[in-house]
Amino acid sequence: MDTHQYQAWWSRSNLSQYCYGYYDMVGEAANIKYPVWVGEWSLATDVCALWLGGFNDANNAPQFDCEYVSCPEPYLPADTAVDVDRTVELNGPFGTAMGDGFDQAFIRNGMCARDSTYFNDDDMKTLGGCALRAFDDMVAGHFLWTFRNELEDKWSYFNAFDKGWLNVNNPPPNATESILQ
Repeated sequence: MDTHQYQAWWSRSNLSQYCYGYYDMVGEAANIKYPVWVGEWSLATDVCALWLGGFNDANNAPQFDCEYVSCPEPYLPADTAVDVDRTVELNGPFGTAMGDGFDQAFIRNGMCARDSTYFNDDDMKTLGGCALRAFDDMVAGHFLWTFRNELEDKWSYFNAFDKGWLNVNNPPPNATESILQ
């Protein structure tokens, strides 16, 4: 049985709530007669990712301030690459979130939204440890949503692993065990 779990939509506000949330989320797996997999998950702690609700759209307001960074440059050959207009205040067309205060849905002056910086690297290591520990204890397997993402480290297995957020052999200073005791 497959389940998709994204803490980005949880209404939690601190690290221990997110960590306990992983256990709450997958705790019922033991009561299901079939093997349970978390077929999709990420370390994103908010809904800030550009176009998370669809192209130029959002379906939720962020809980924390989103971080804005320069949008990635095209990686295709120059004769086929198309870049966003980095001089335009607000790139369109616009989805249904226009005017609803969901600014993270739009490219502004060449800047793209990504997850908030509310949690630092050590927090993300703890959060990654919480997720992996809960999944290893309670489900048959799990897959992070995407292998590589050029803008969002918290949605990218490759980047999150390189940052040490998913490296179970490199525990953070505020180890998961201290939160879950």
